[in-house]
Amino acid sequence: MERRIIGLPPGFRDLLLEDAETNRRIENVFAGEFSSAGYHEILPSGVEFLDVYARGSRSAKDRCFKFFDREDNLLALRADFTPAVARIVVAHLHELPPPVRLWYSGSVFRRADMQRGQYHEFGQIGAELIGVNNVASDAEVLSLALRGLTGAGVADACVHVNHAGIFRGIVGRLGLDAEAQALVRSEIDRKDVRALGTRLEQLGIEEPAREEVRILSKCVGGTDVLTTALEAIRNPQSHSAILELSRLAAAVPQWSDRIVFDLTEIDEMEYYSGCMFTFYSPSHTGELGKGGRYDGLLEEFGADLPAVGFSLSVDHIRESL
Repeated sequence: MERRIIGLPPGFRDLLLEDAETNRRIENVFAGEFSSAGYHEILPSGVEFLDVYARGSRSAKDRCFKFFDREDNLLALRADFTPAVARIVVAHLHELPPPVRLWYSGSVFRRADMQRGQYHEFGQIGAELIGVNNVASDAEVLSLALRGLTGAGVADACVHVNHAGIFRGIVGRLGLDAEAQALVRSEIDRKDVRALGTRLEQLGIEEPAREEVRILSKCVGGTDVLTTALEAIRNPQSHSAILELSRLAAAVPQWSDRIVFDLTEIDEMEYYSGCMFTFYSPSHTGELGKGGRYDGLLEEFGADLPAVGFSLSVDHIRESL
C-alpha cells in the first residue's frame, strides 16, 4: 500500500526545533516584562462571532477566516486580539477599578498574500492598558514594547510614532468625501510629494490647505519635525495632536534614539484615536507590529473606556534576530 504524505494547506507552516524554542524564549521574555509592570495574562478564545471584528477594523474583518456553527451563526478564527480583549473587559472585568492591565499571547489567523511570503497564521503577543487616557499611559505602553523587544534580542528595534488627530484635523478642513480622503491618504503614505500635489489640485483644494498637506508628507524624523509641523499646521485638532506627541517625547527620553516621528504613517486611521505606534527592525523587512490609542473601541461593546496597547508578531521578532 502506497504511503501518503501528510502536509499542510497552502499558507500555513509548522515551527520546529530551534524556531519553536526561539518563539518560546521570546514569549517568556515578554511575559517577564509584563509581570514586572503589573500586567495580568488572559487567554481569549480562538473563535469569535464575526461581529466582534466588525466593531473594530473593517480590514481585519475582511481578512478573517469565516465559518458557520450549527445554529448558522457566522463565526471567525481569531484575527486580532484587541477586539477580543475589549469584549472580555466589558463582559467579565468591568467591575475592576481602572487602570486594567492585560497581556496575551497566541496564534492569529488572517488571509495573507502568499506571493509576498506571508502566512495565514502567526504568533502574536501584546498588552493593553484600559481605563486611562493620558500621556503617561501612552508612554508606559510604548516603553513596555521597546523593553520587551530589547530583552528578546532586537537591539536595533525602533518605533515610528504618529497621532491620528493630525491628519483628521487637516482633512476636516478640506471637505473631502471618503473616497477622496483615501486617495490623499494613499499619496501621503507613499511619500510621493509630486503625486500628492497633483491630486490636491485635481480635487480643487486651495493653496493654504495644500501647503499643510505637503508639509505633513515630509514630516519624518526626530522632535524637530514636530516643531516644523507646529509652525505650518494651524488647525486646532492637528495642533493639539502635535503637542501631545511632544509631551510623549518628553515622557520617554530614554528611548529618544529609538523613536522616529513619522506623520505620514496613516494607513490604519479608522482604528486609532490618538497616538499610533509601528515597530520596526532594520534586520527585518516589514513591520514587527503595531499599537496605539483606541478610545472608541470599547464603546462599541458597551463601555466608554479609553485604551492603549500594542501587538507584535512573535514570528517577525524571531526572523529579525
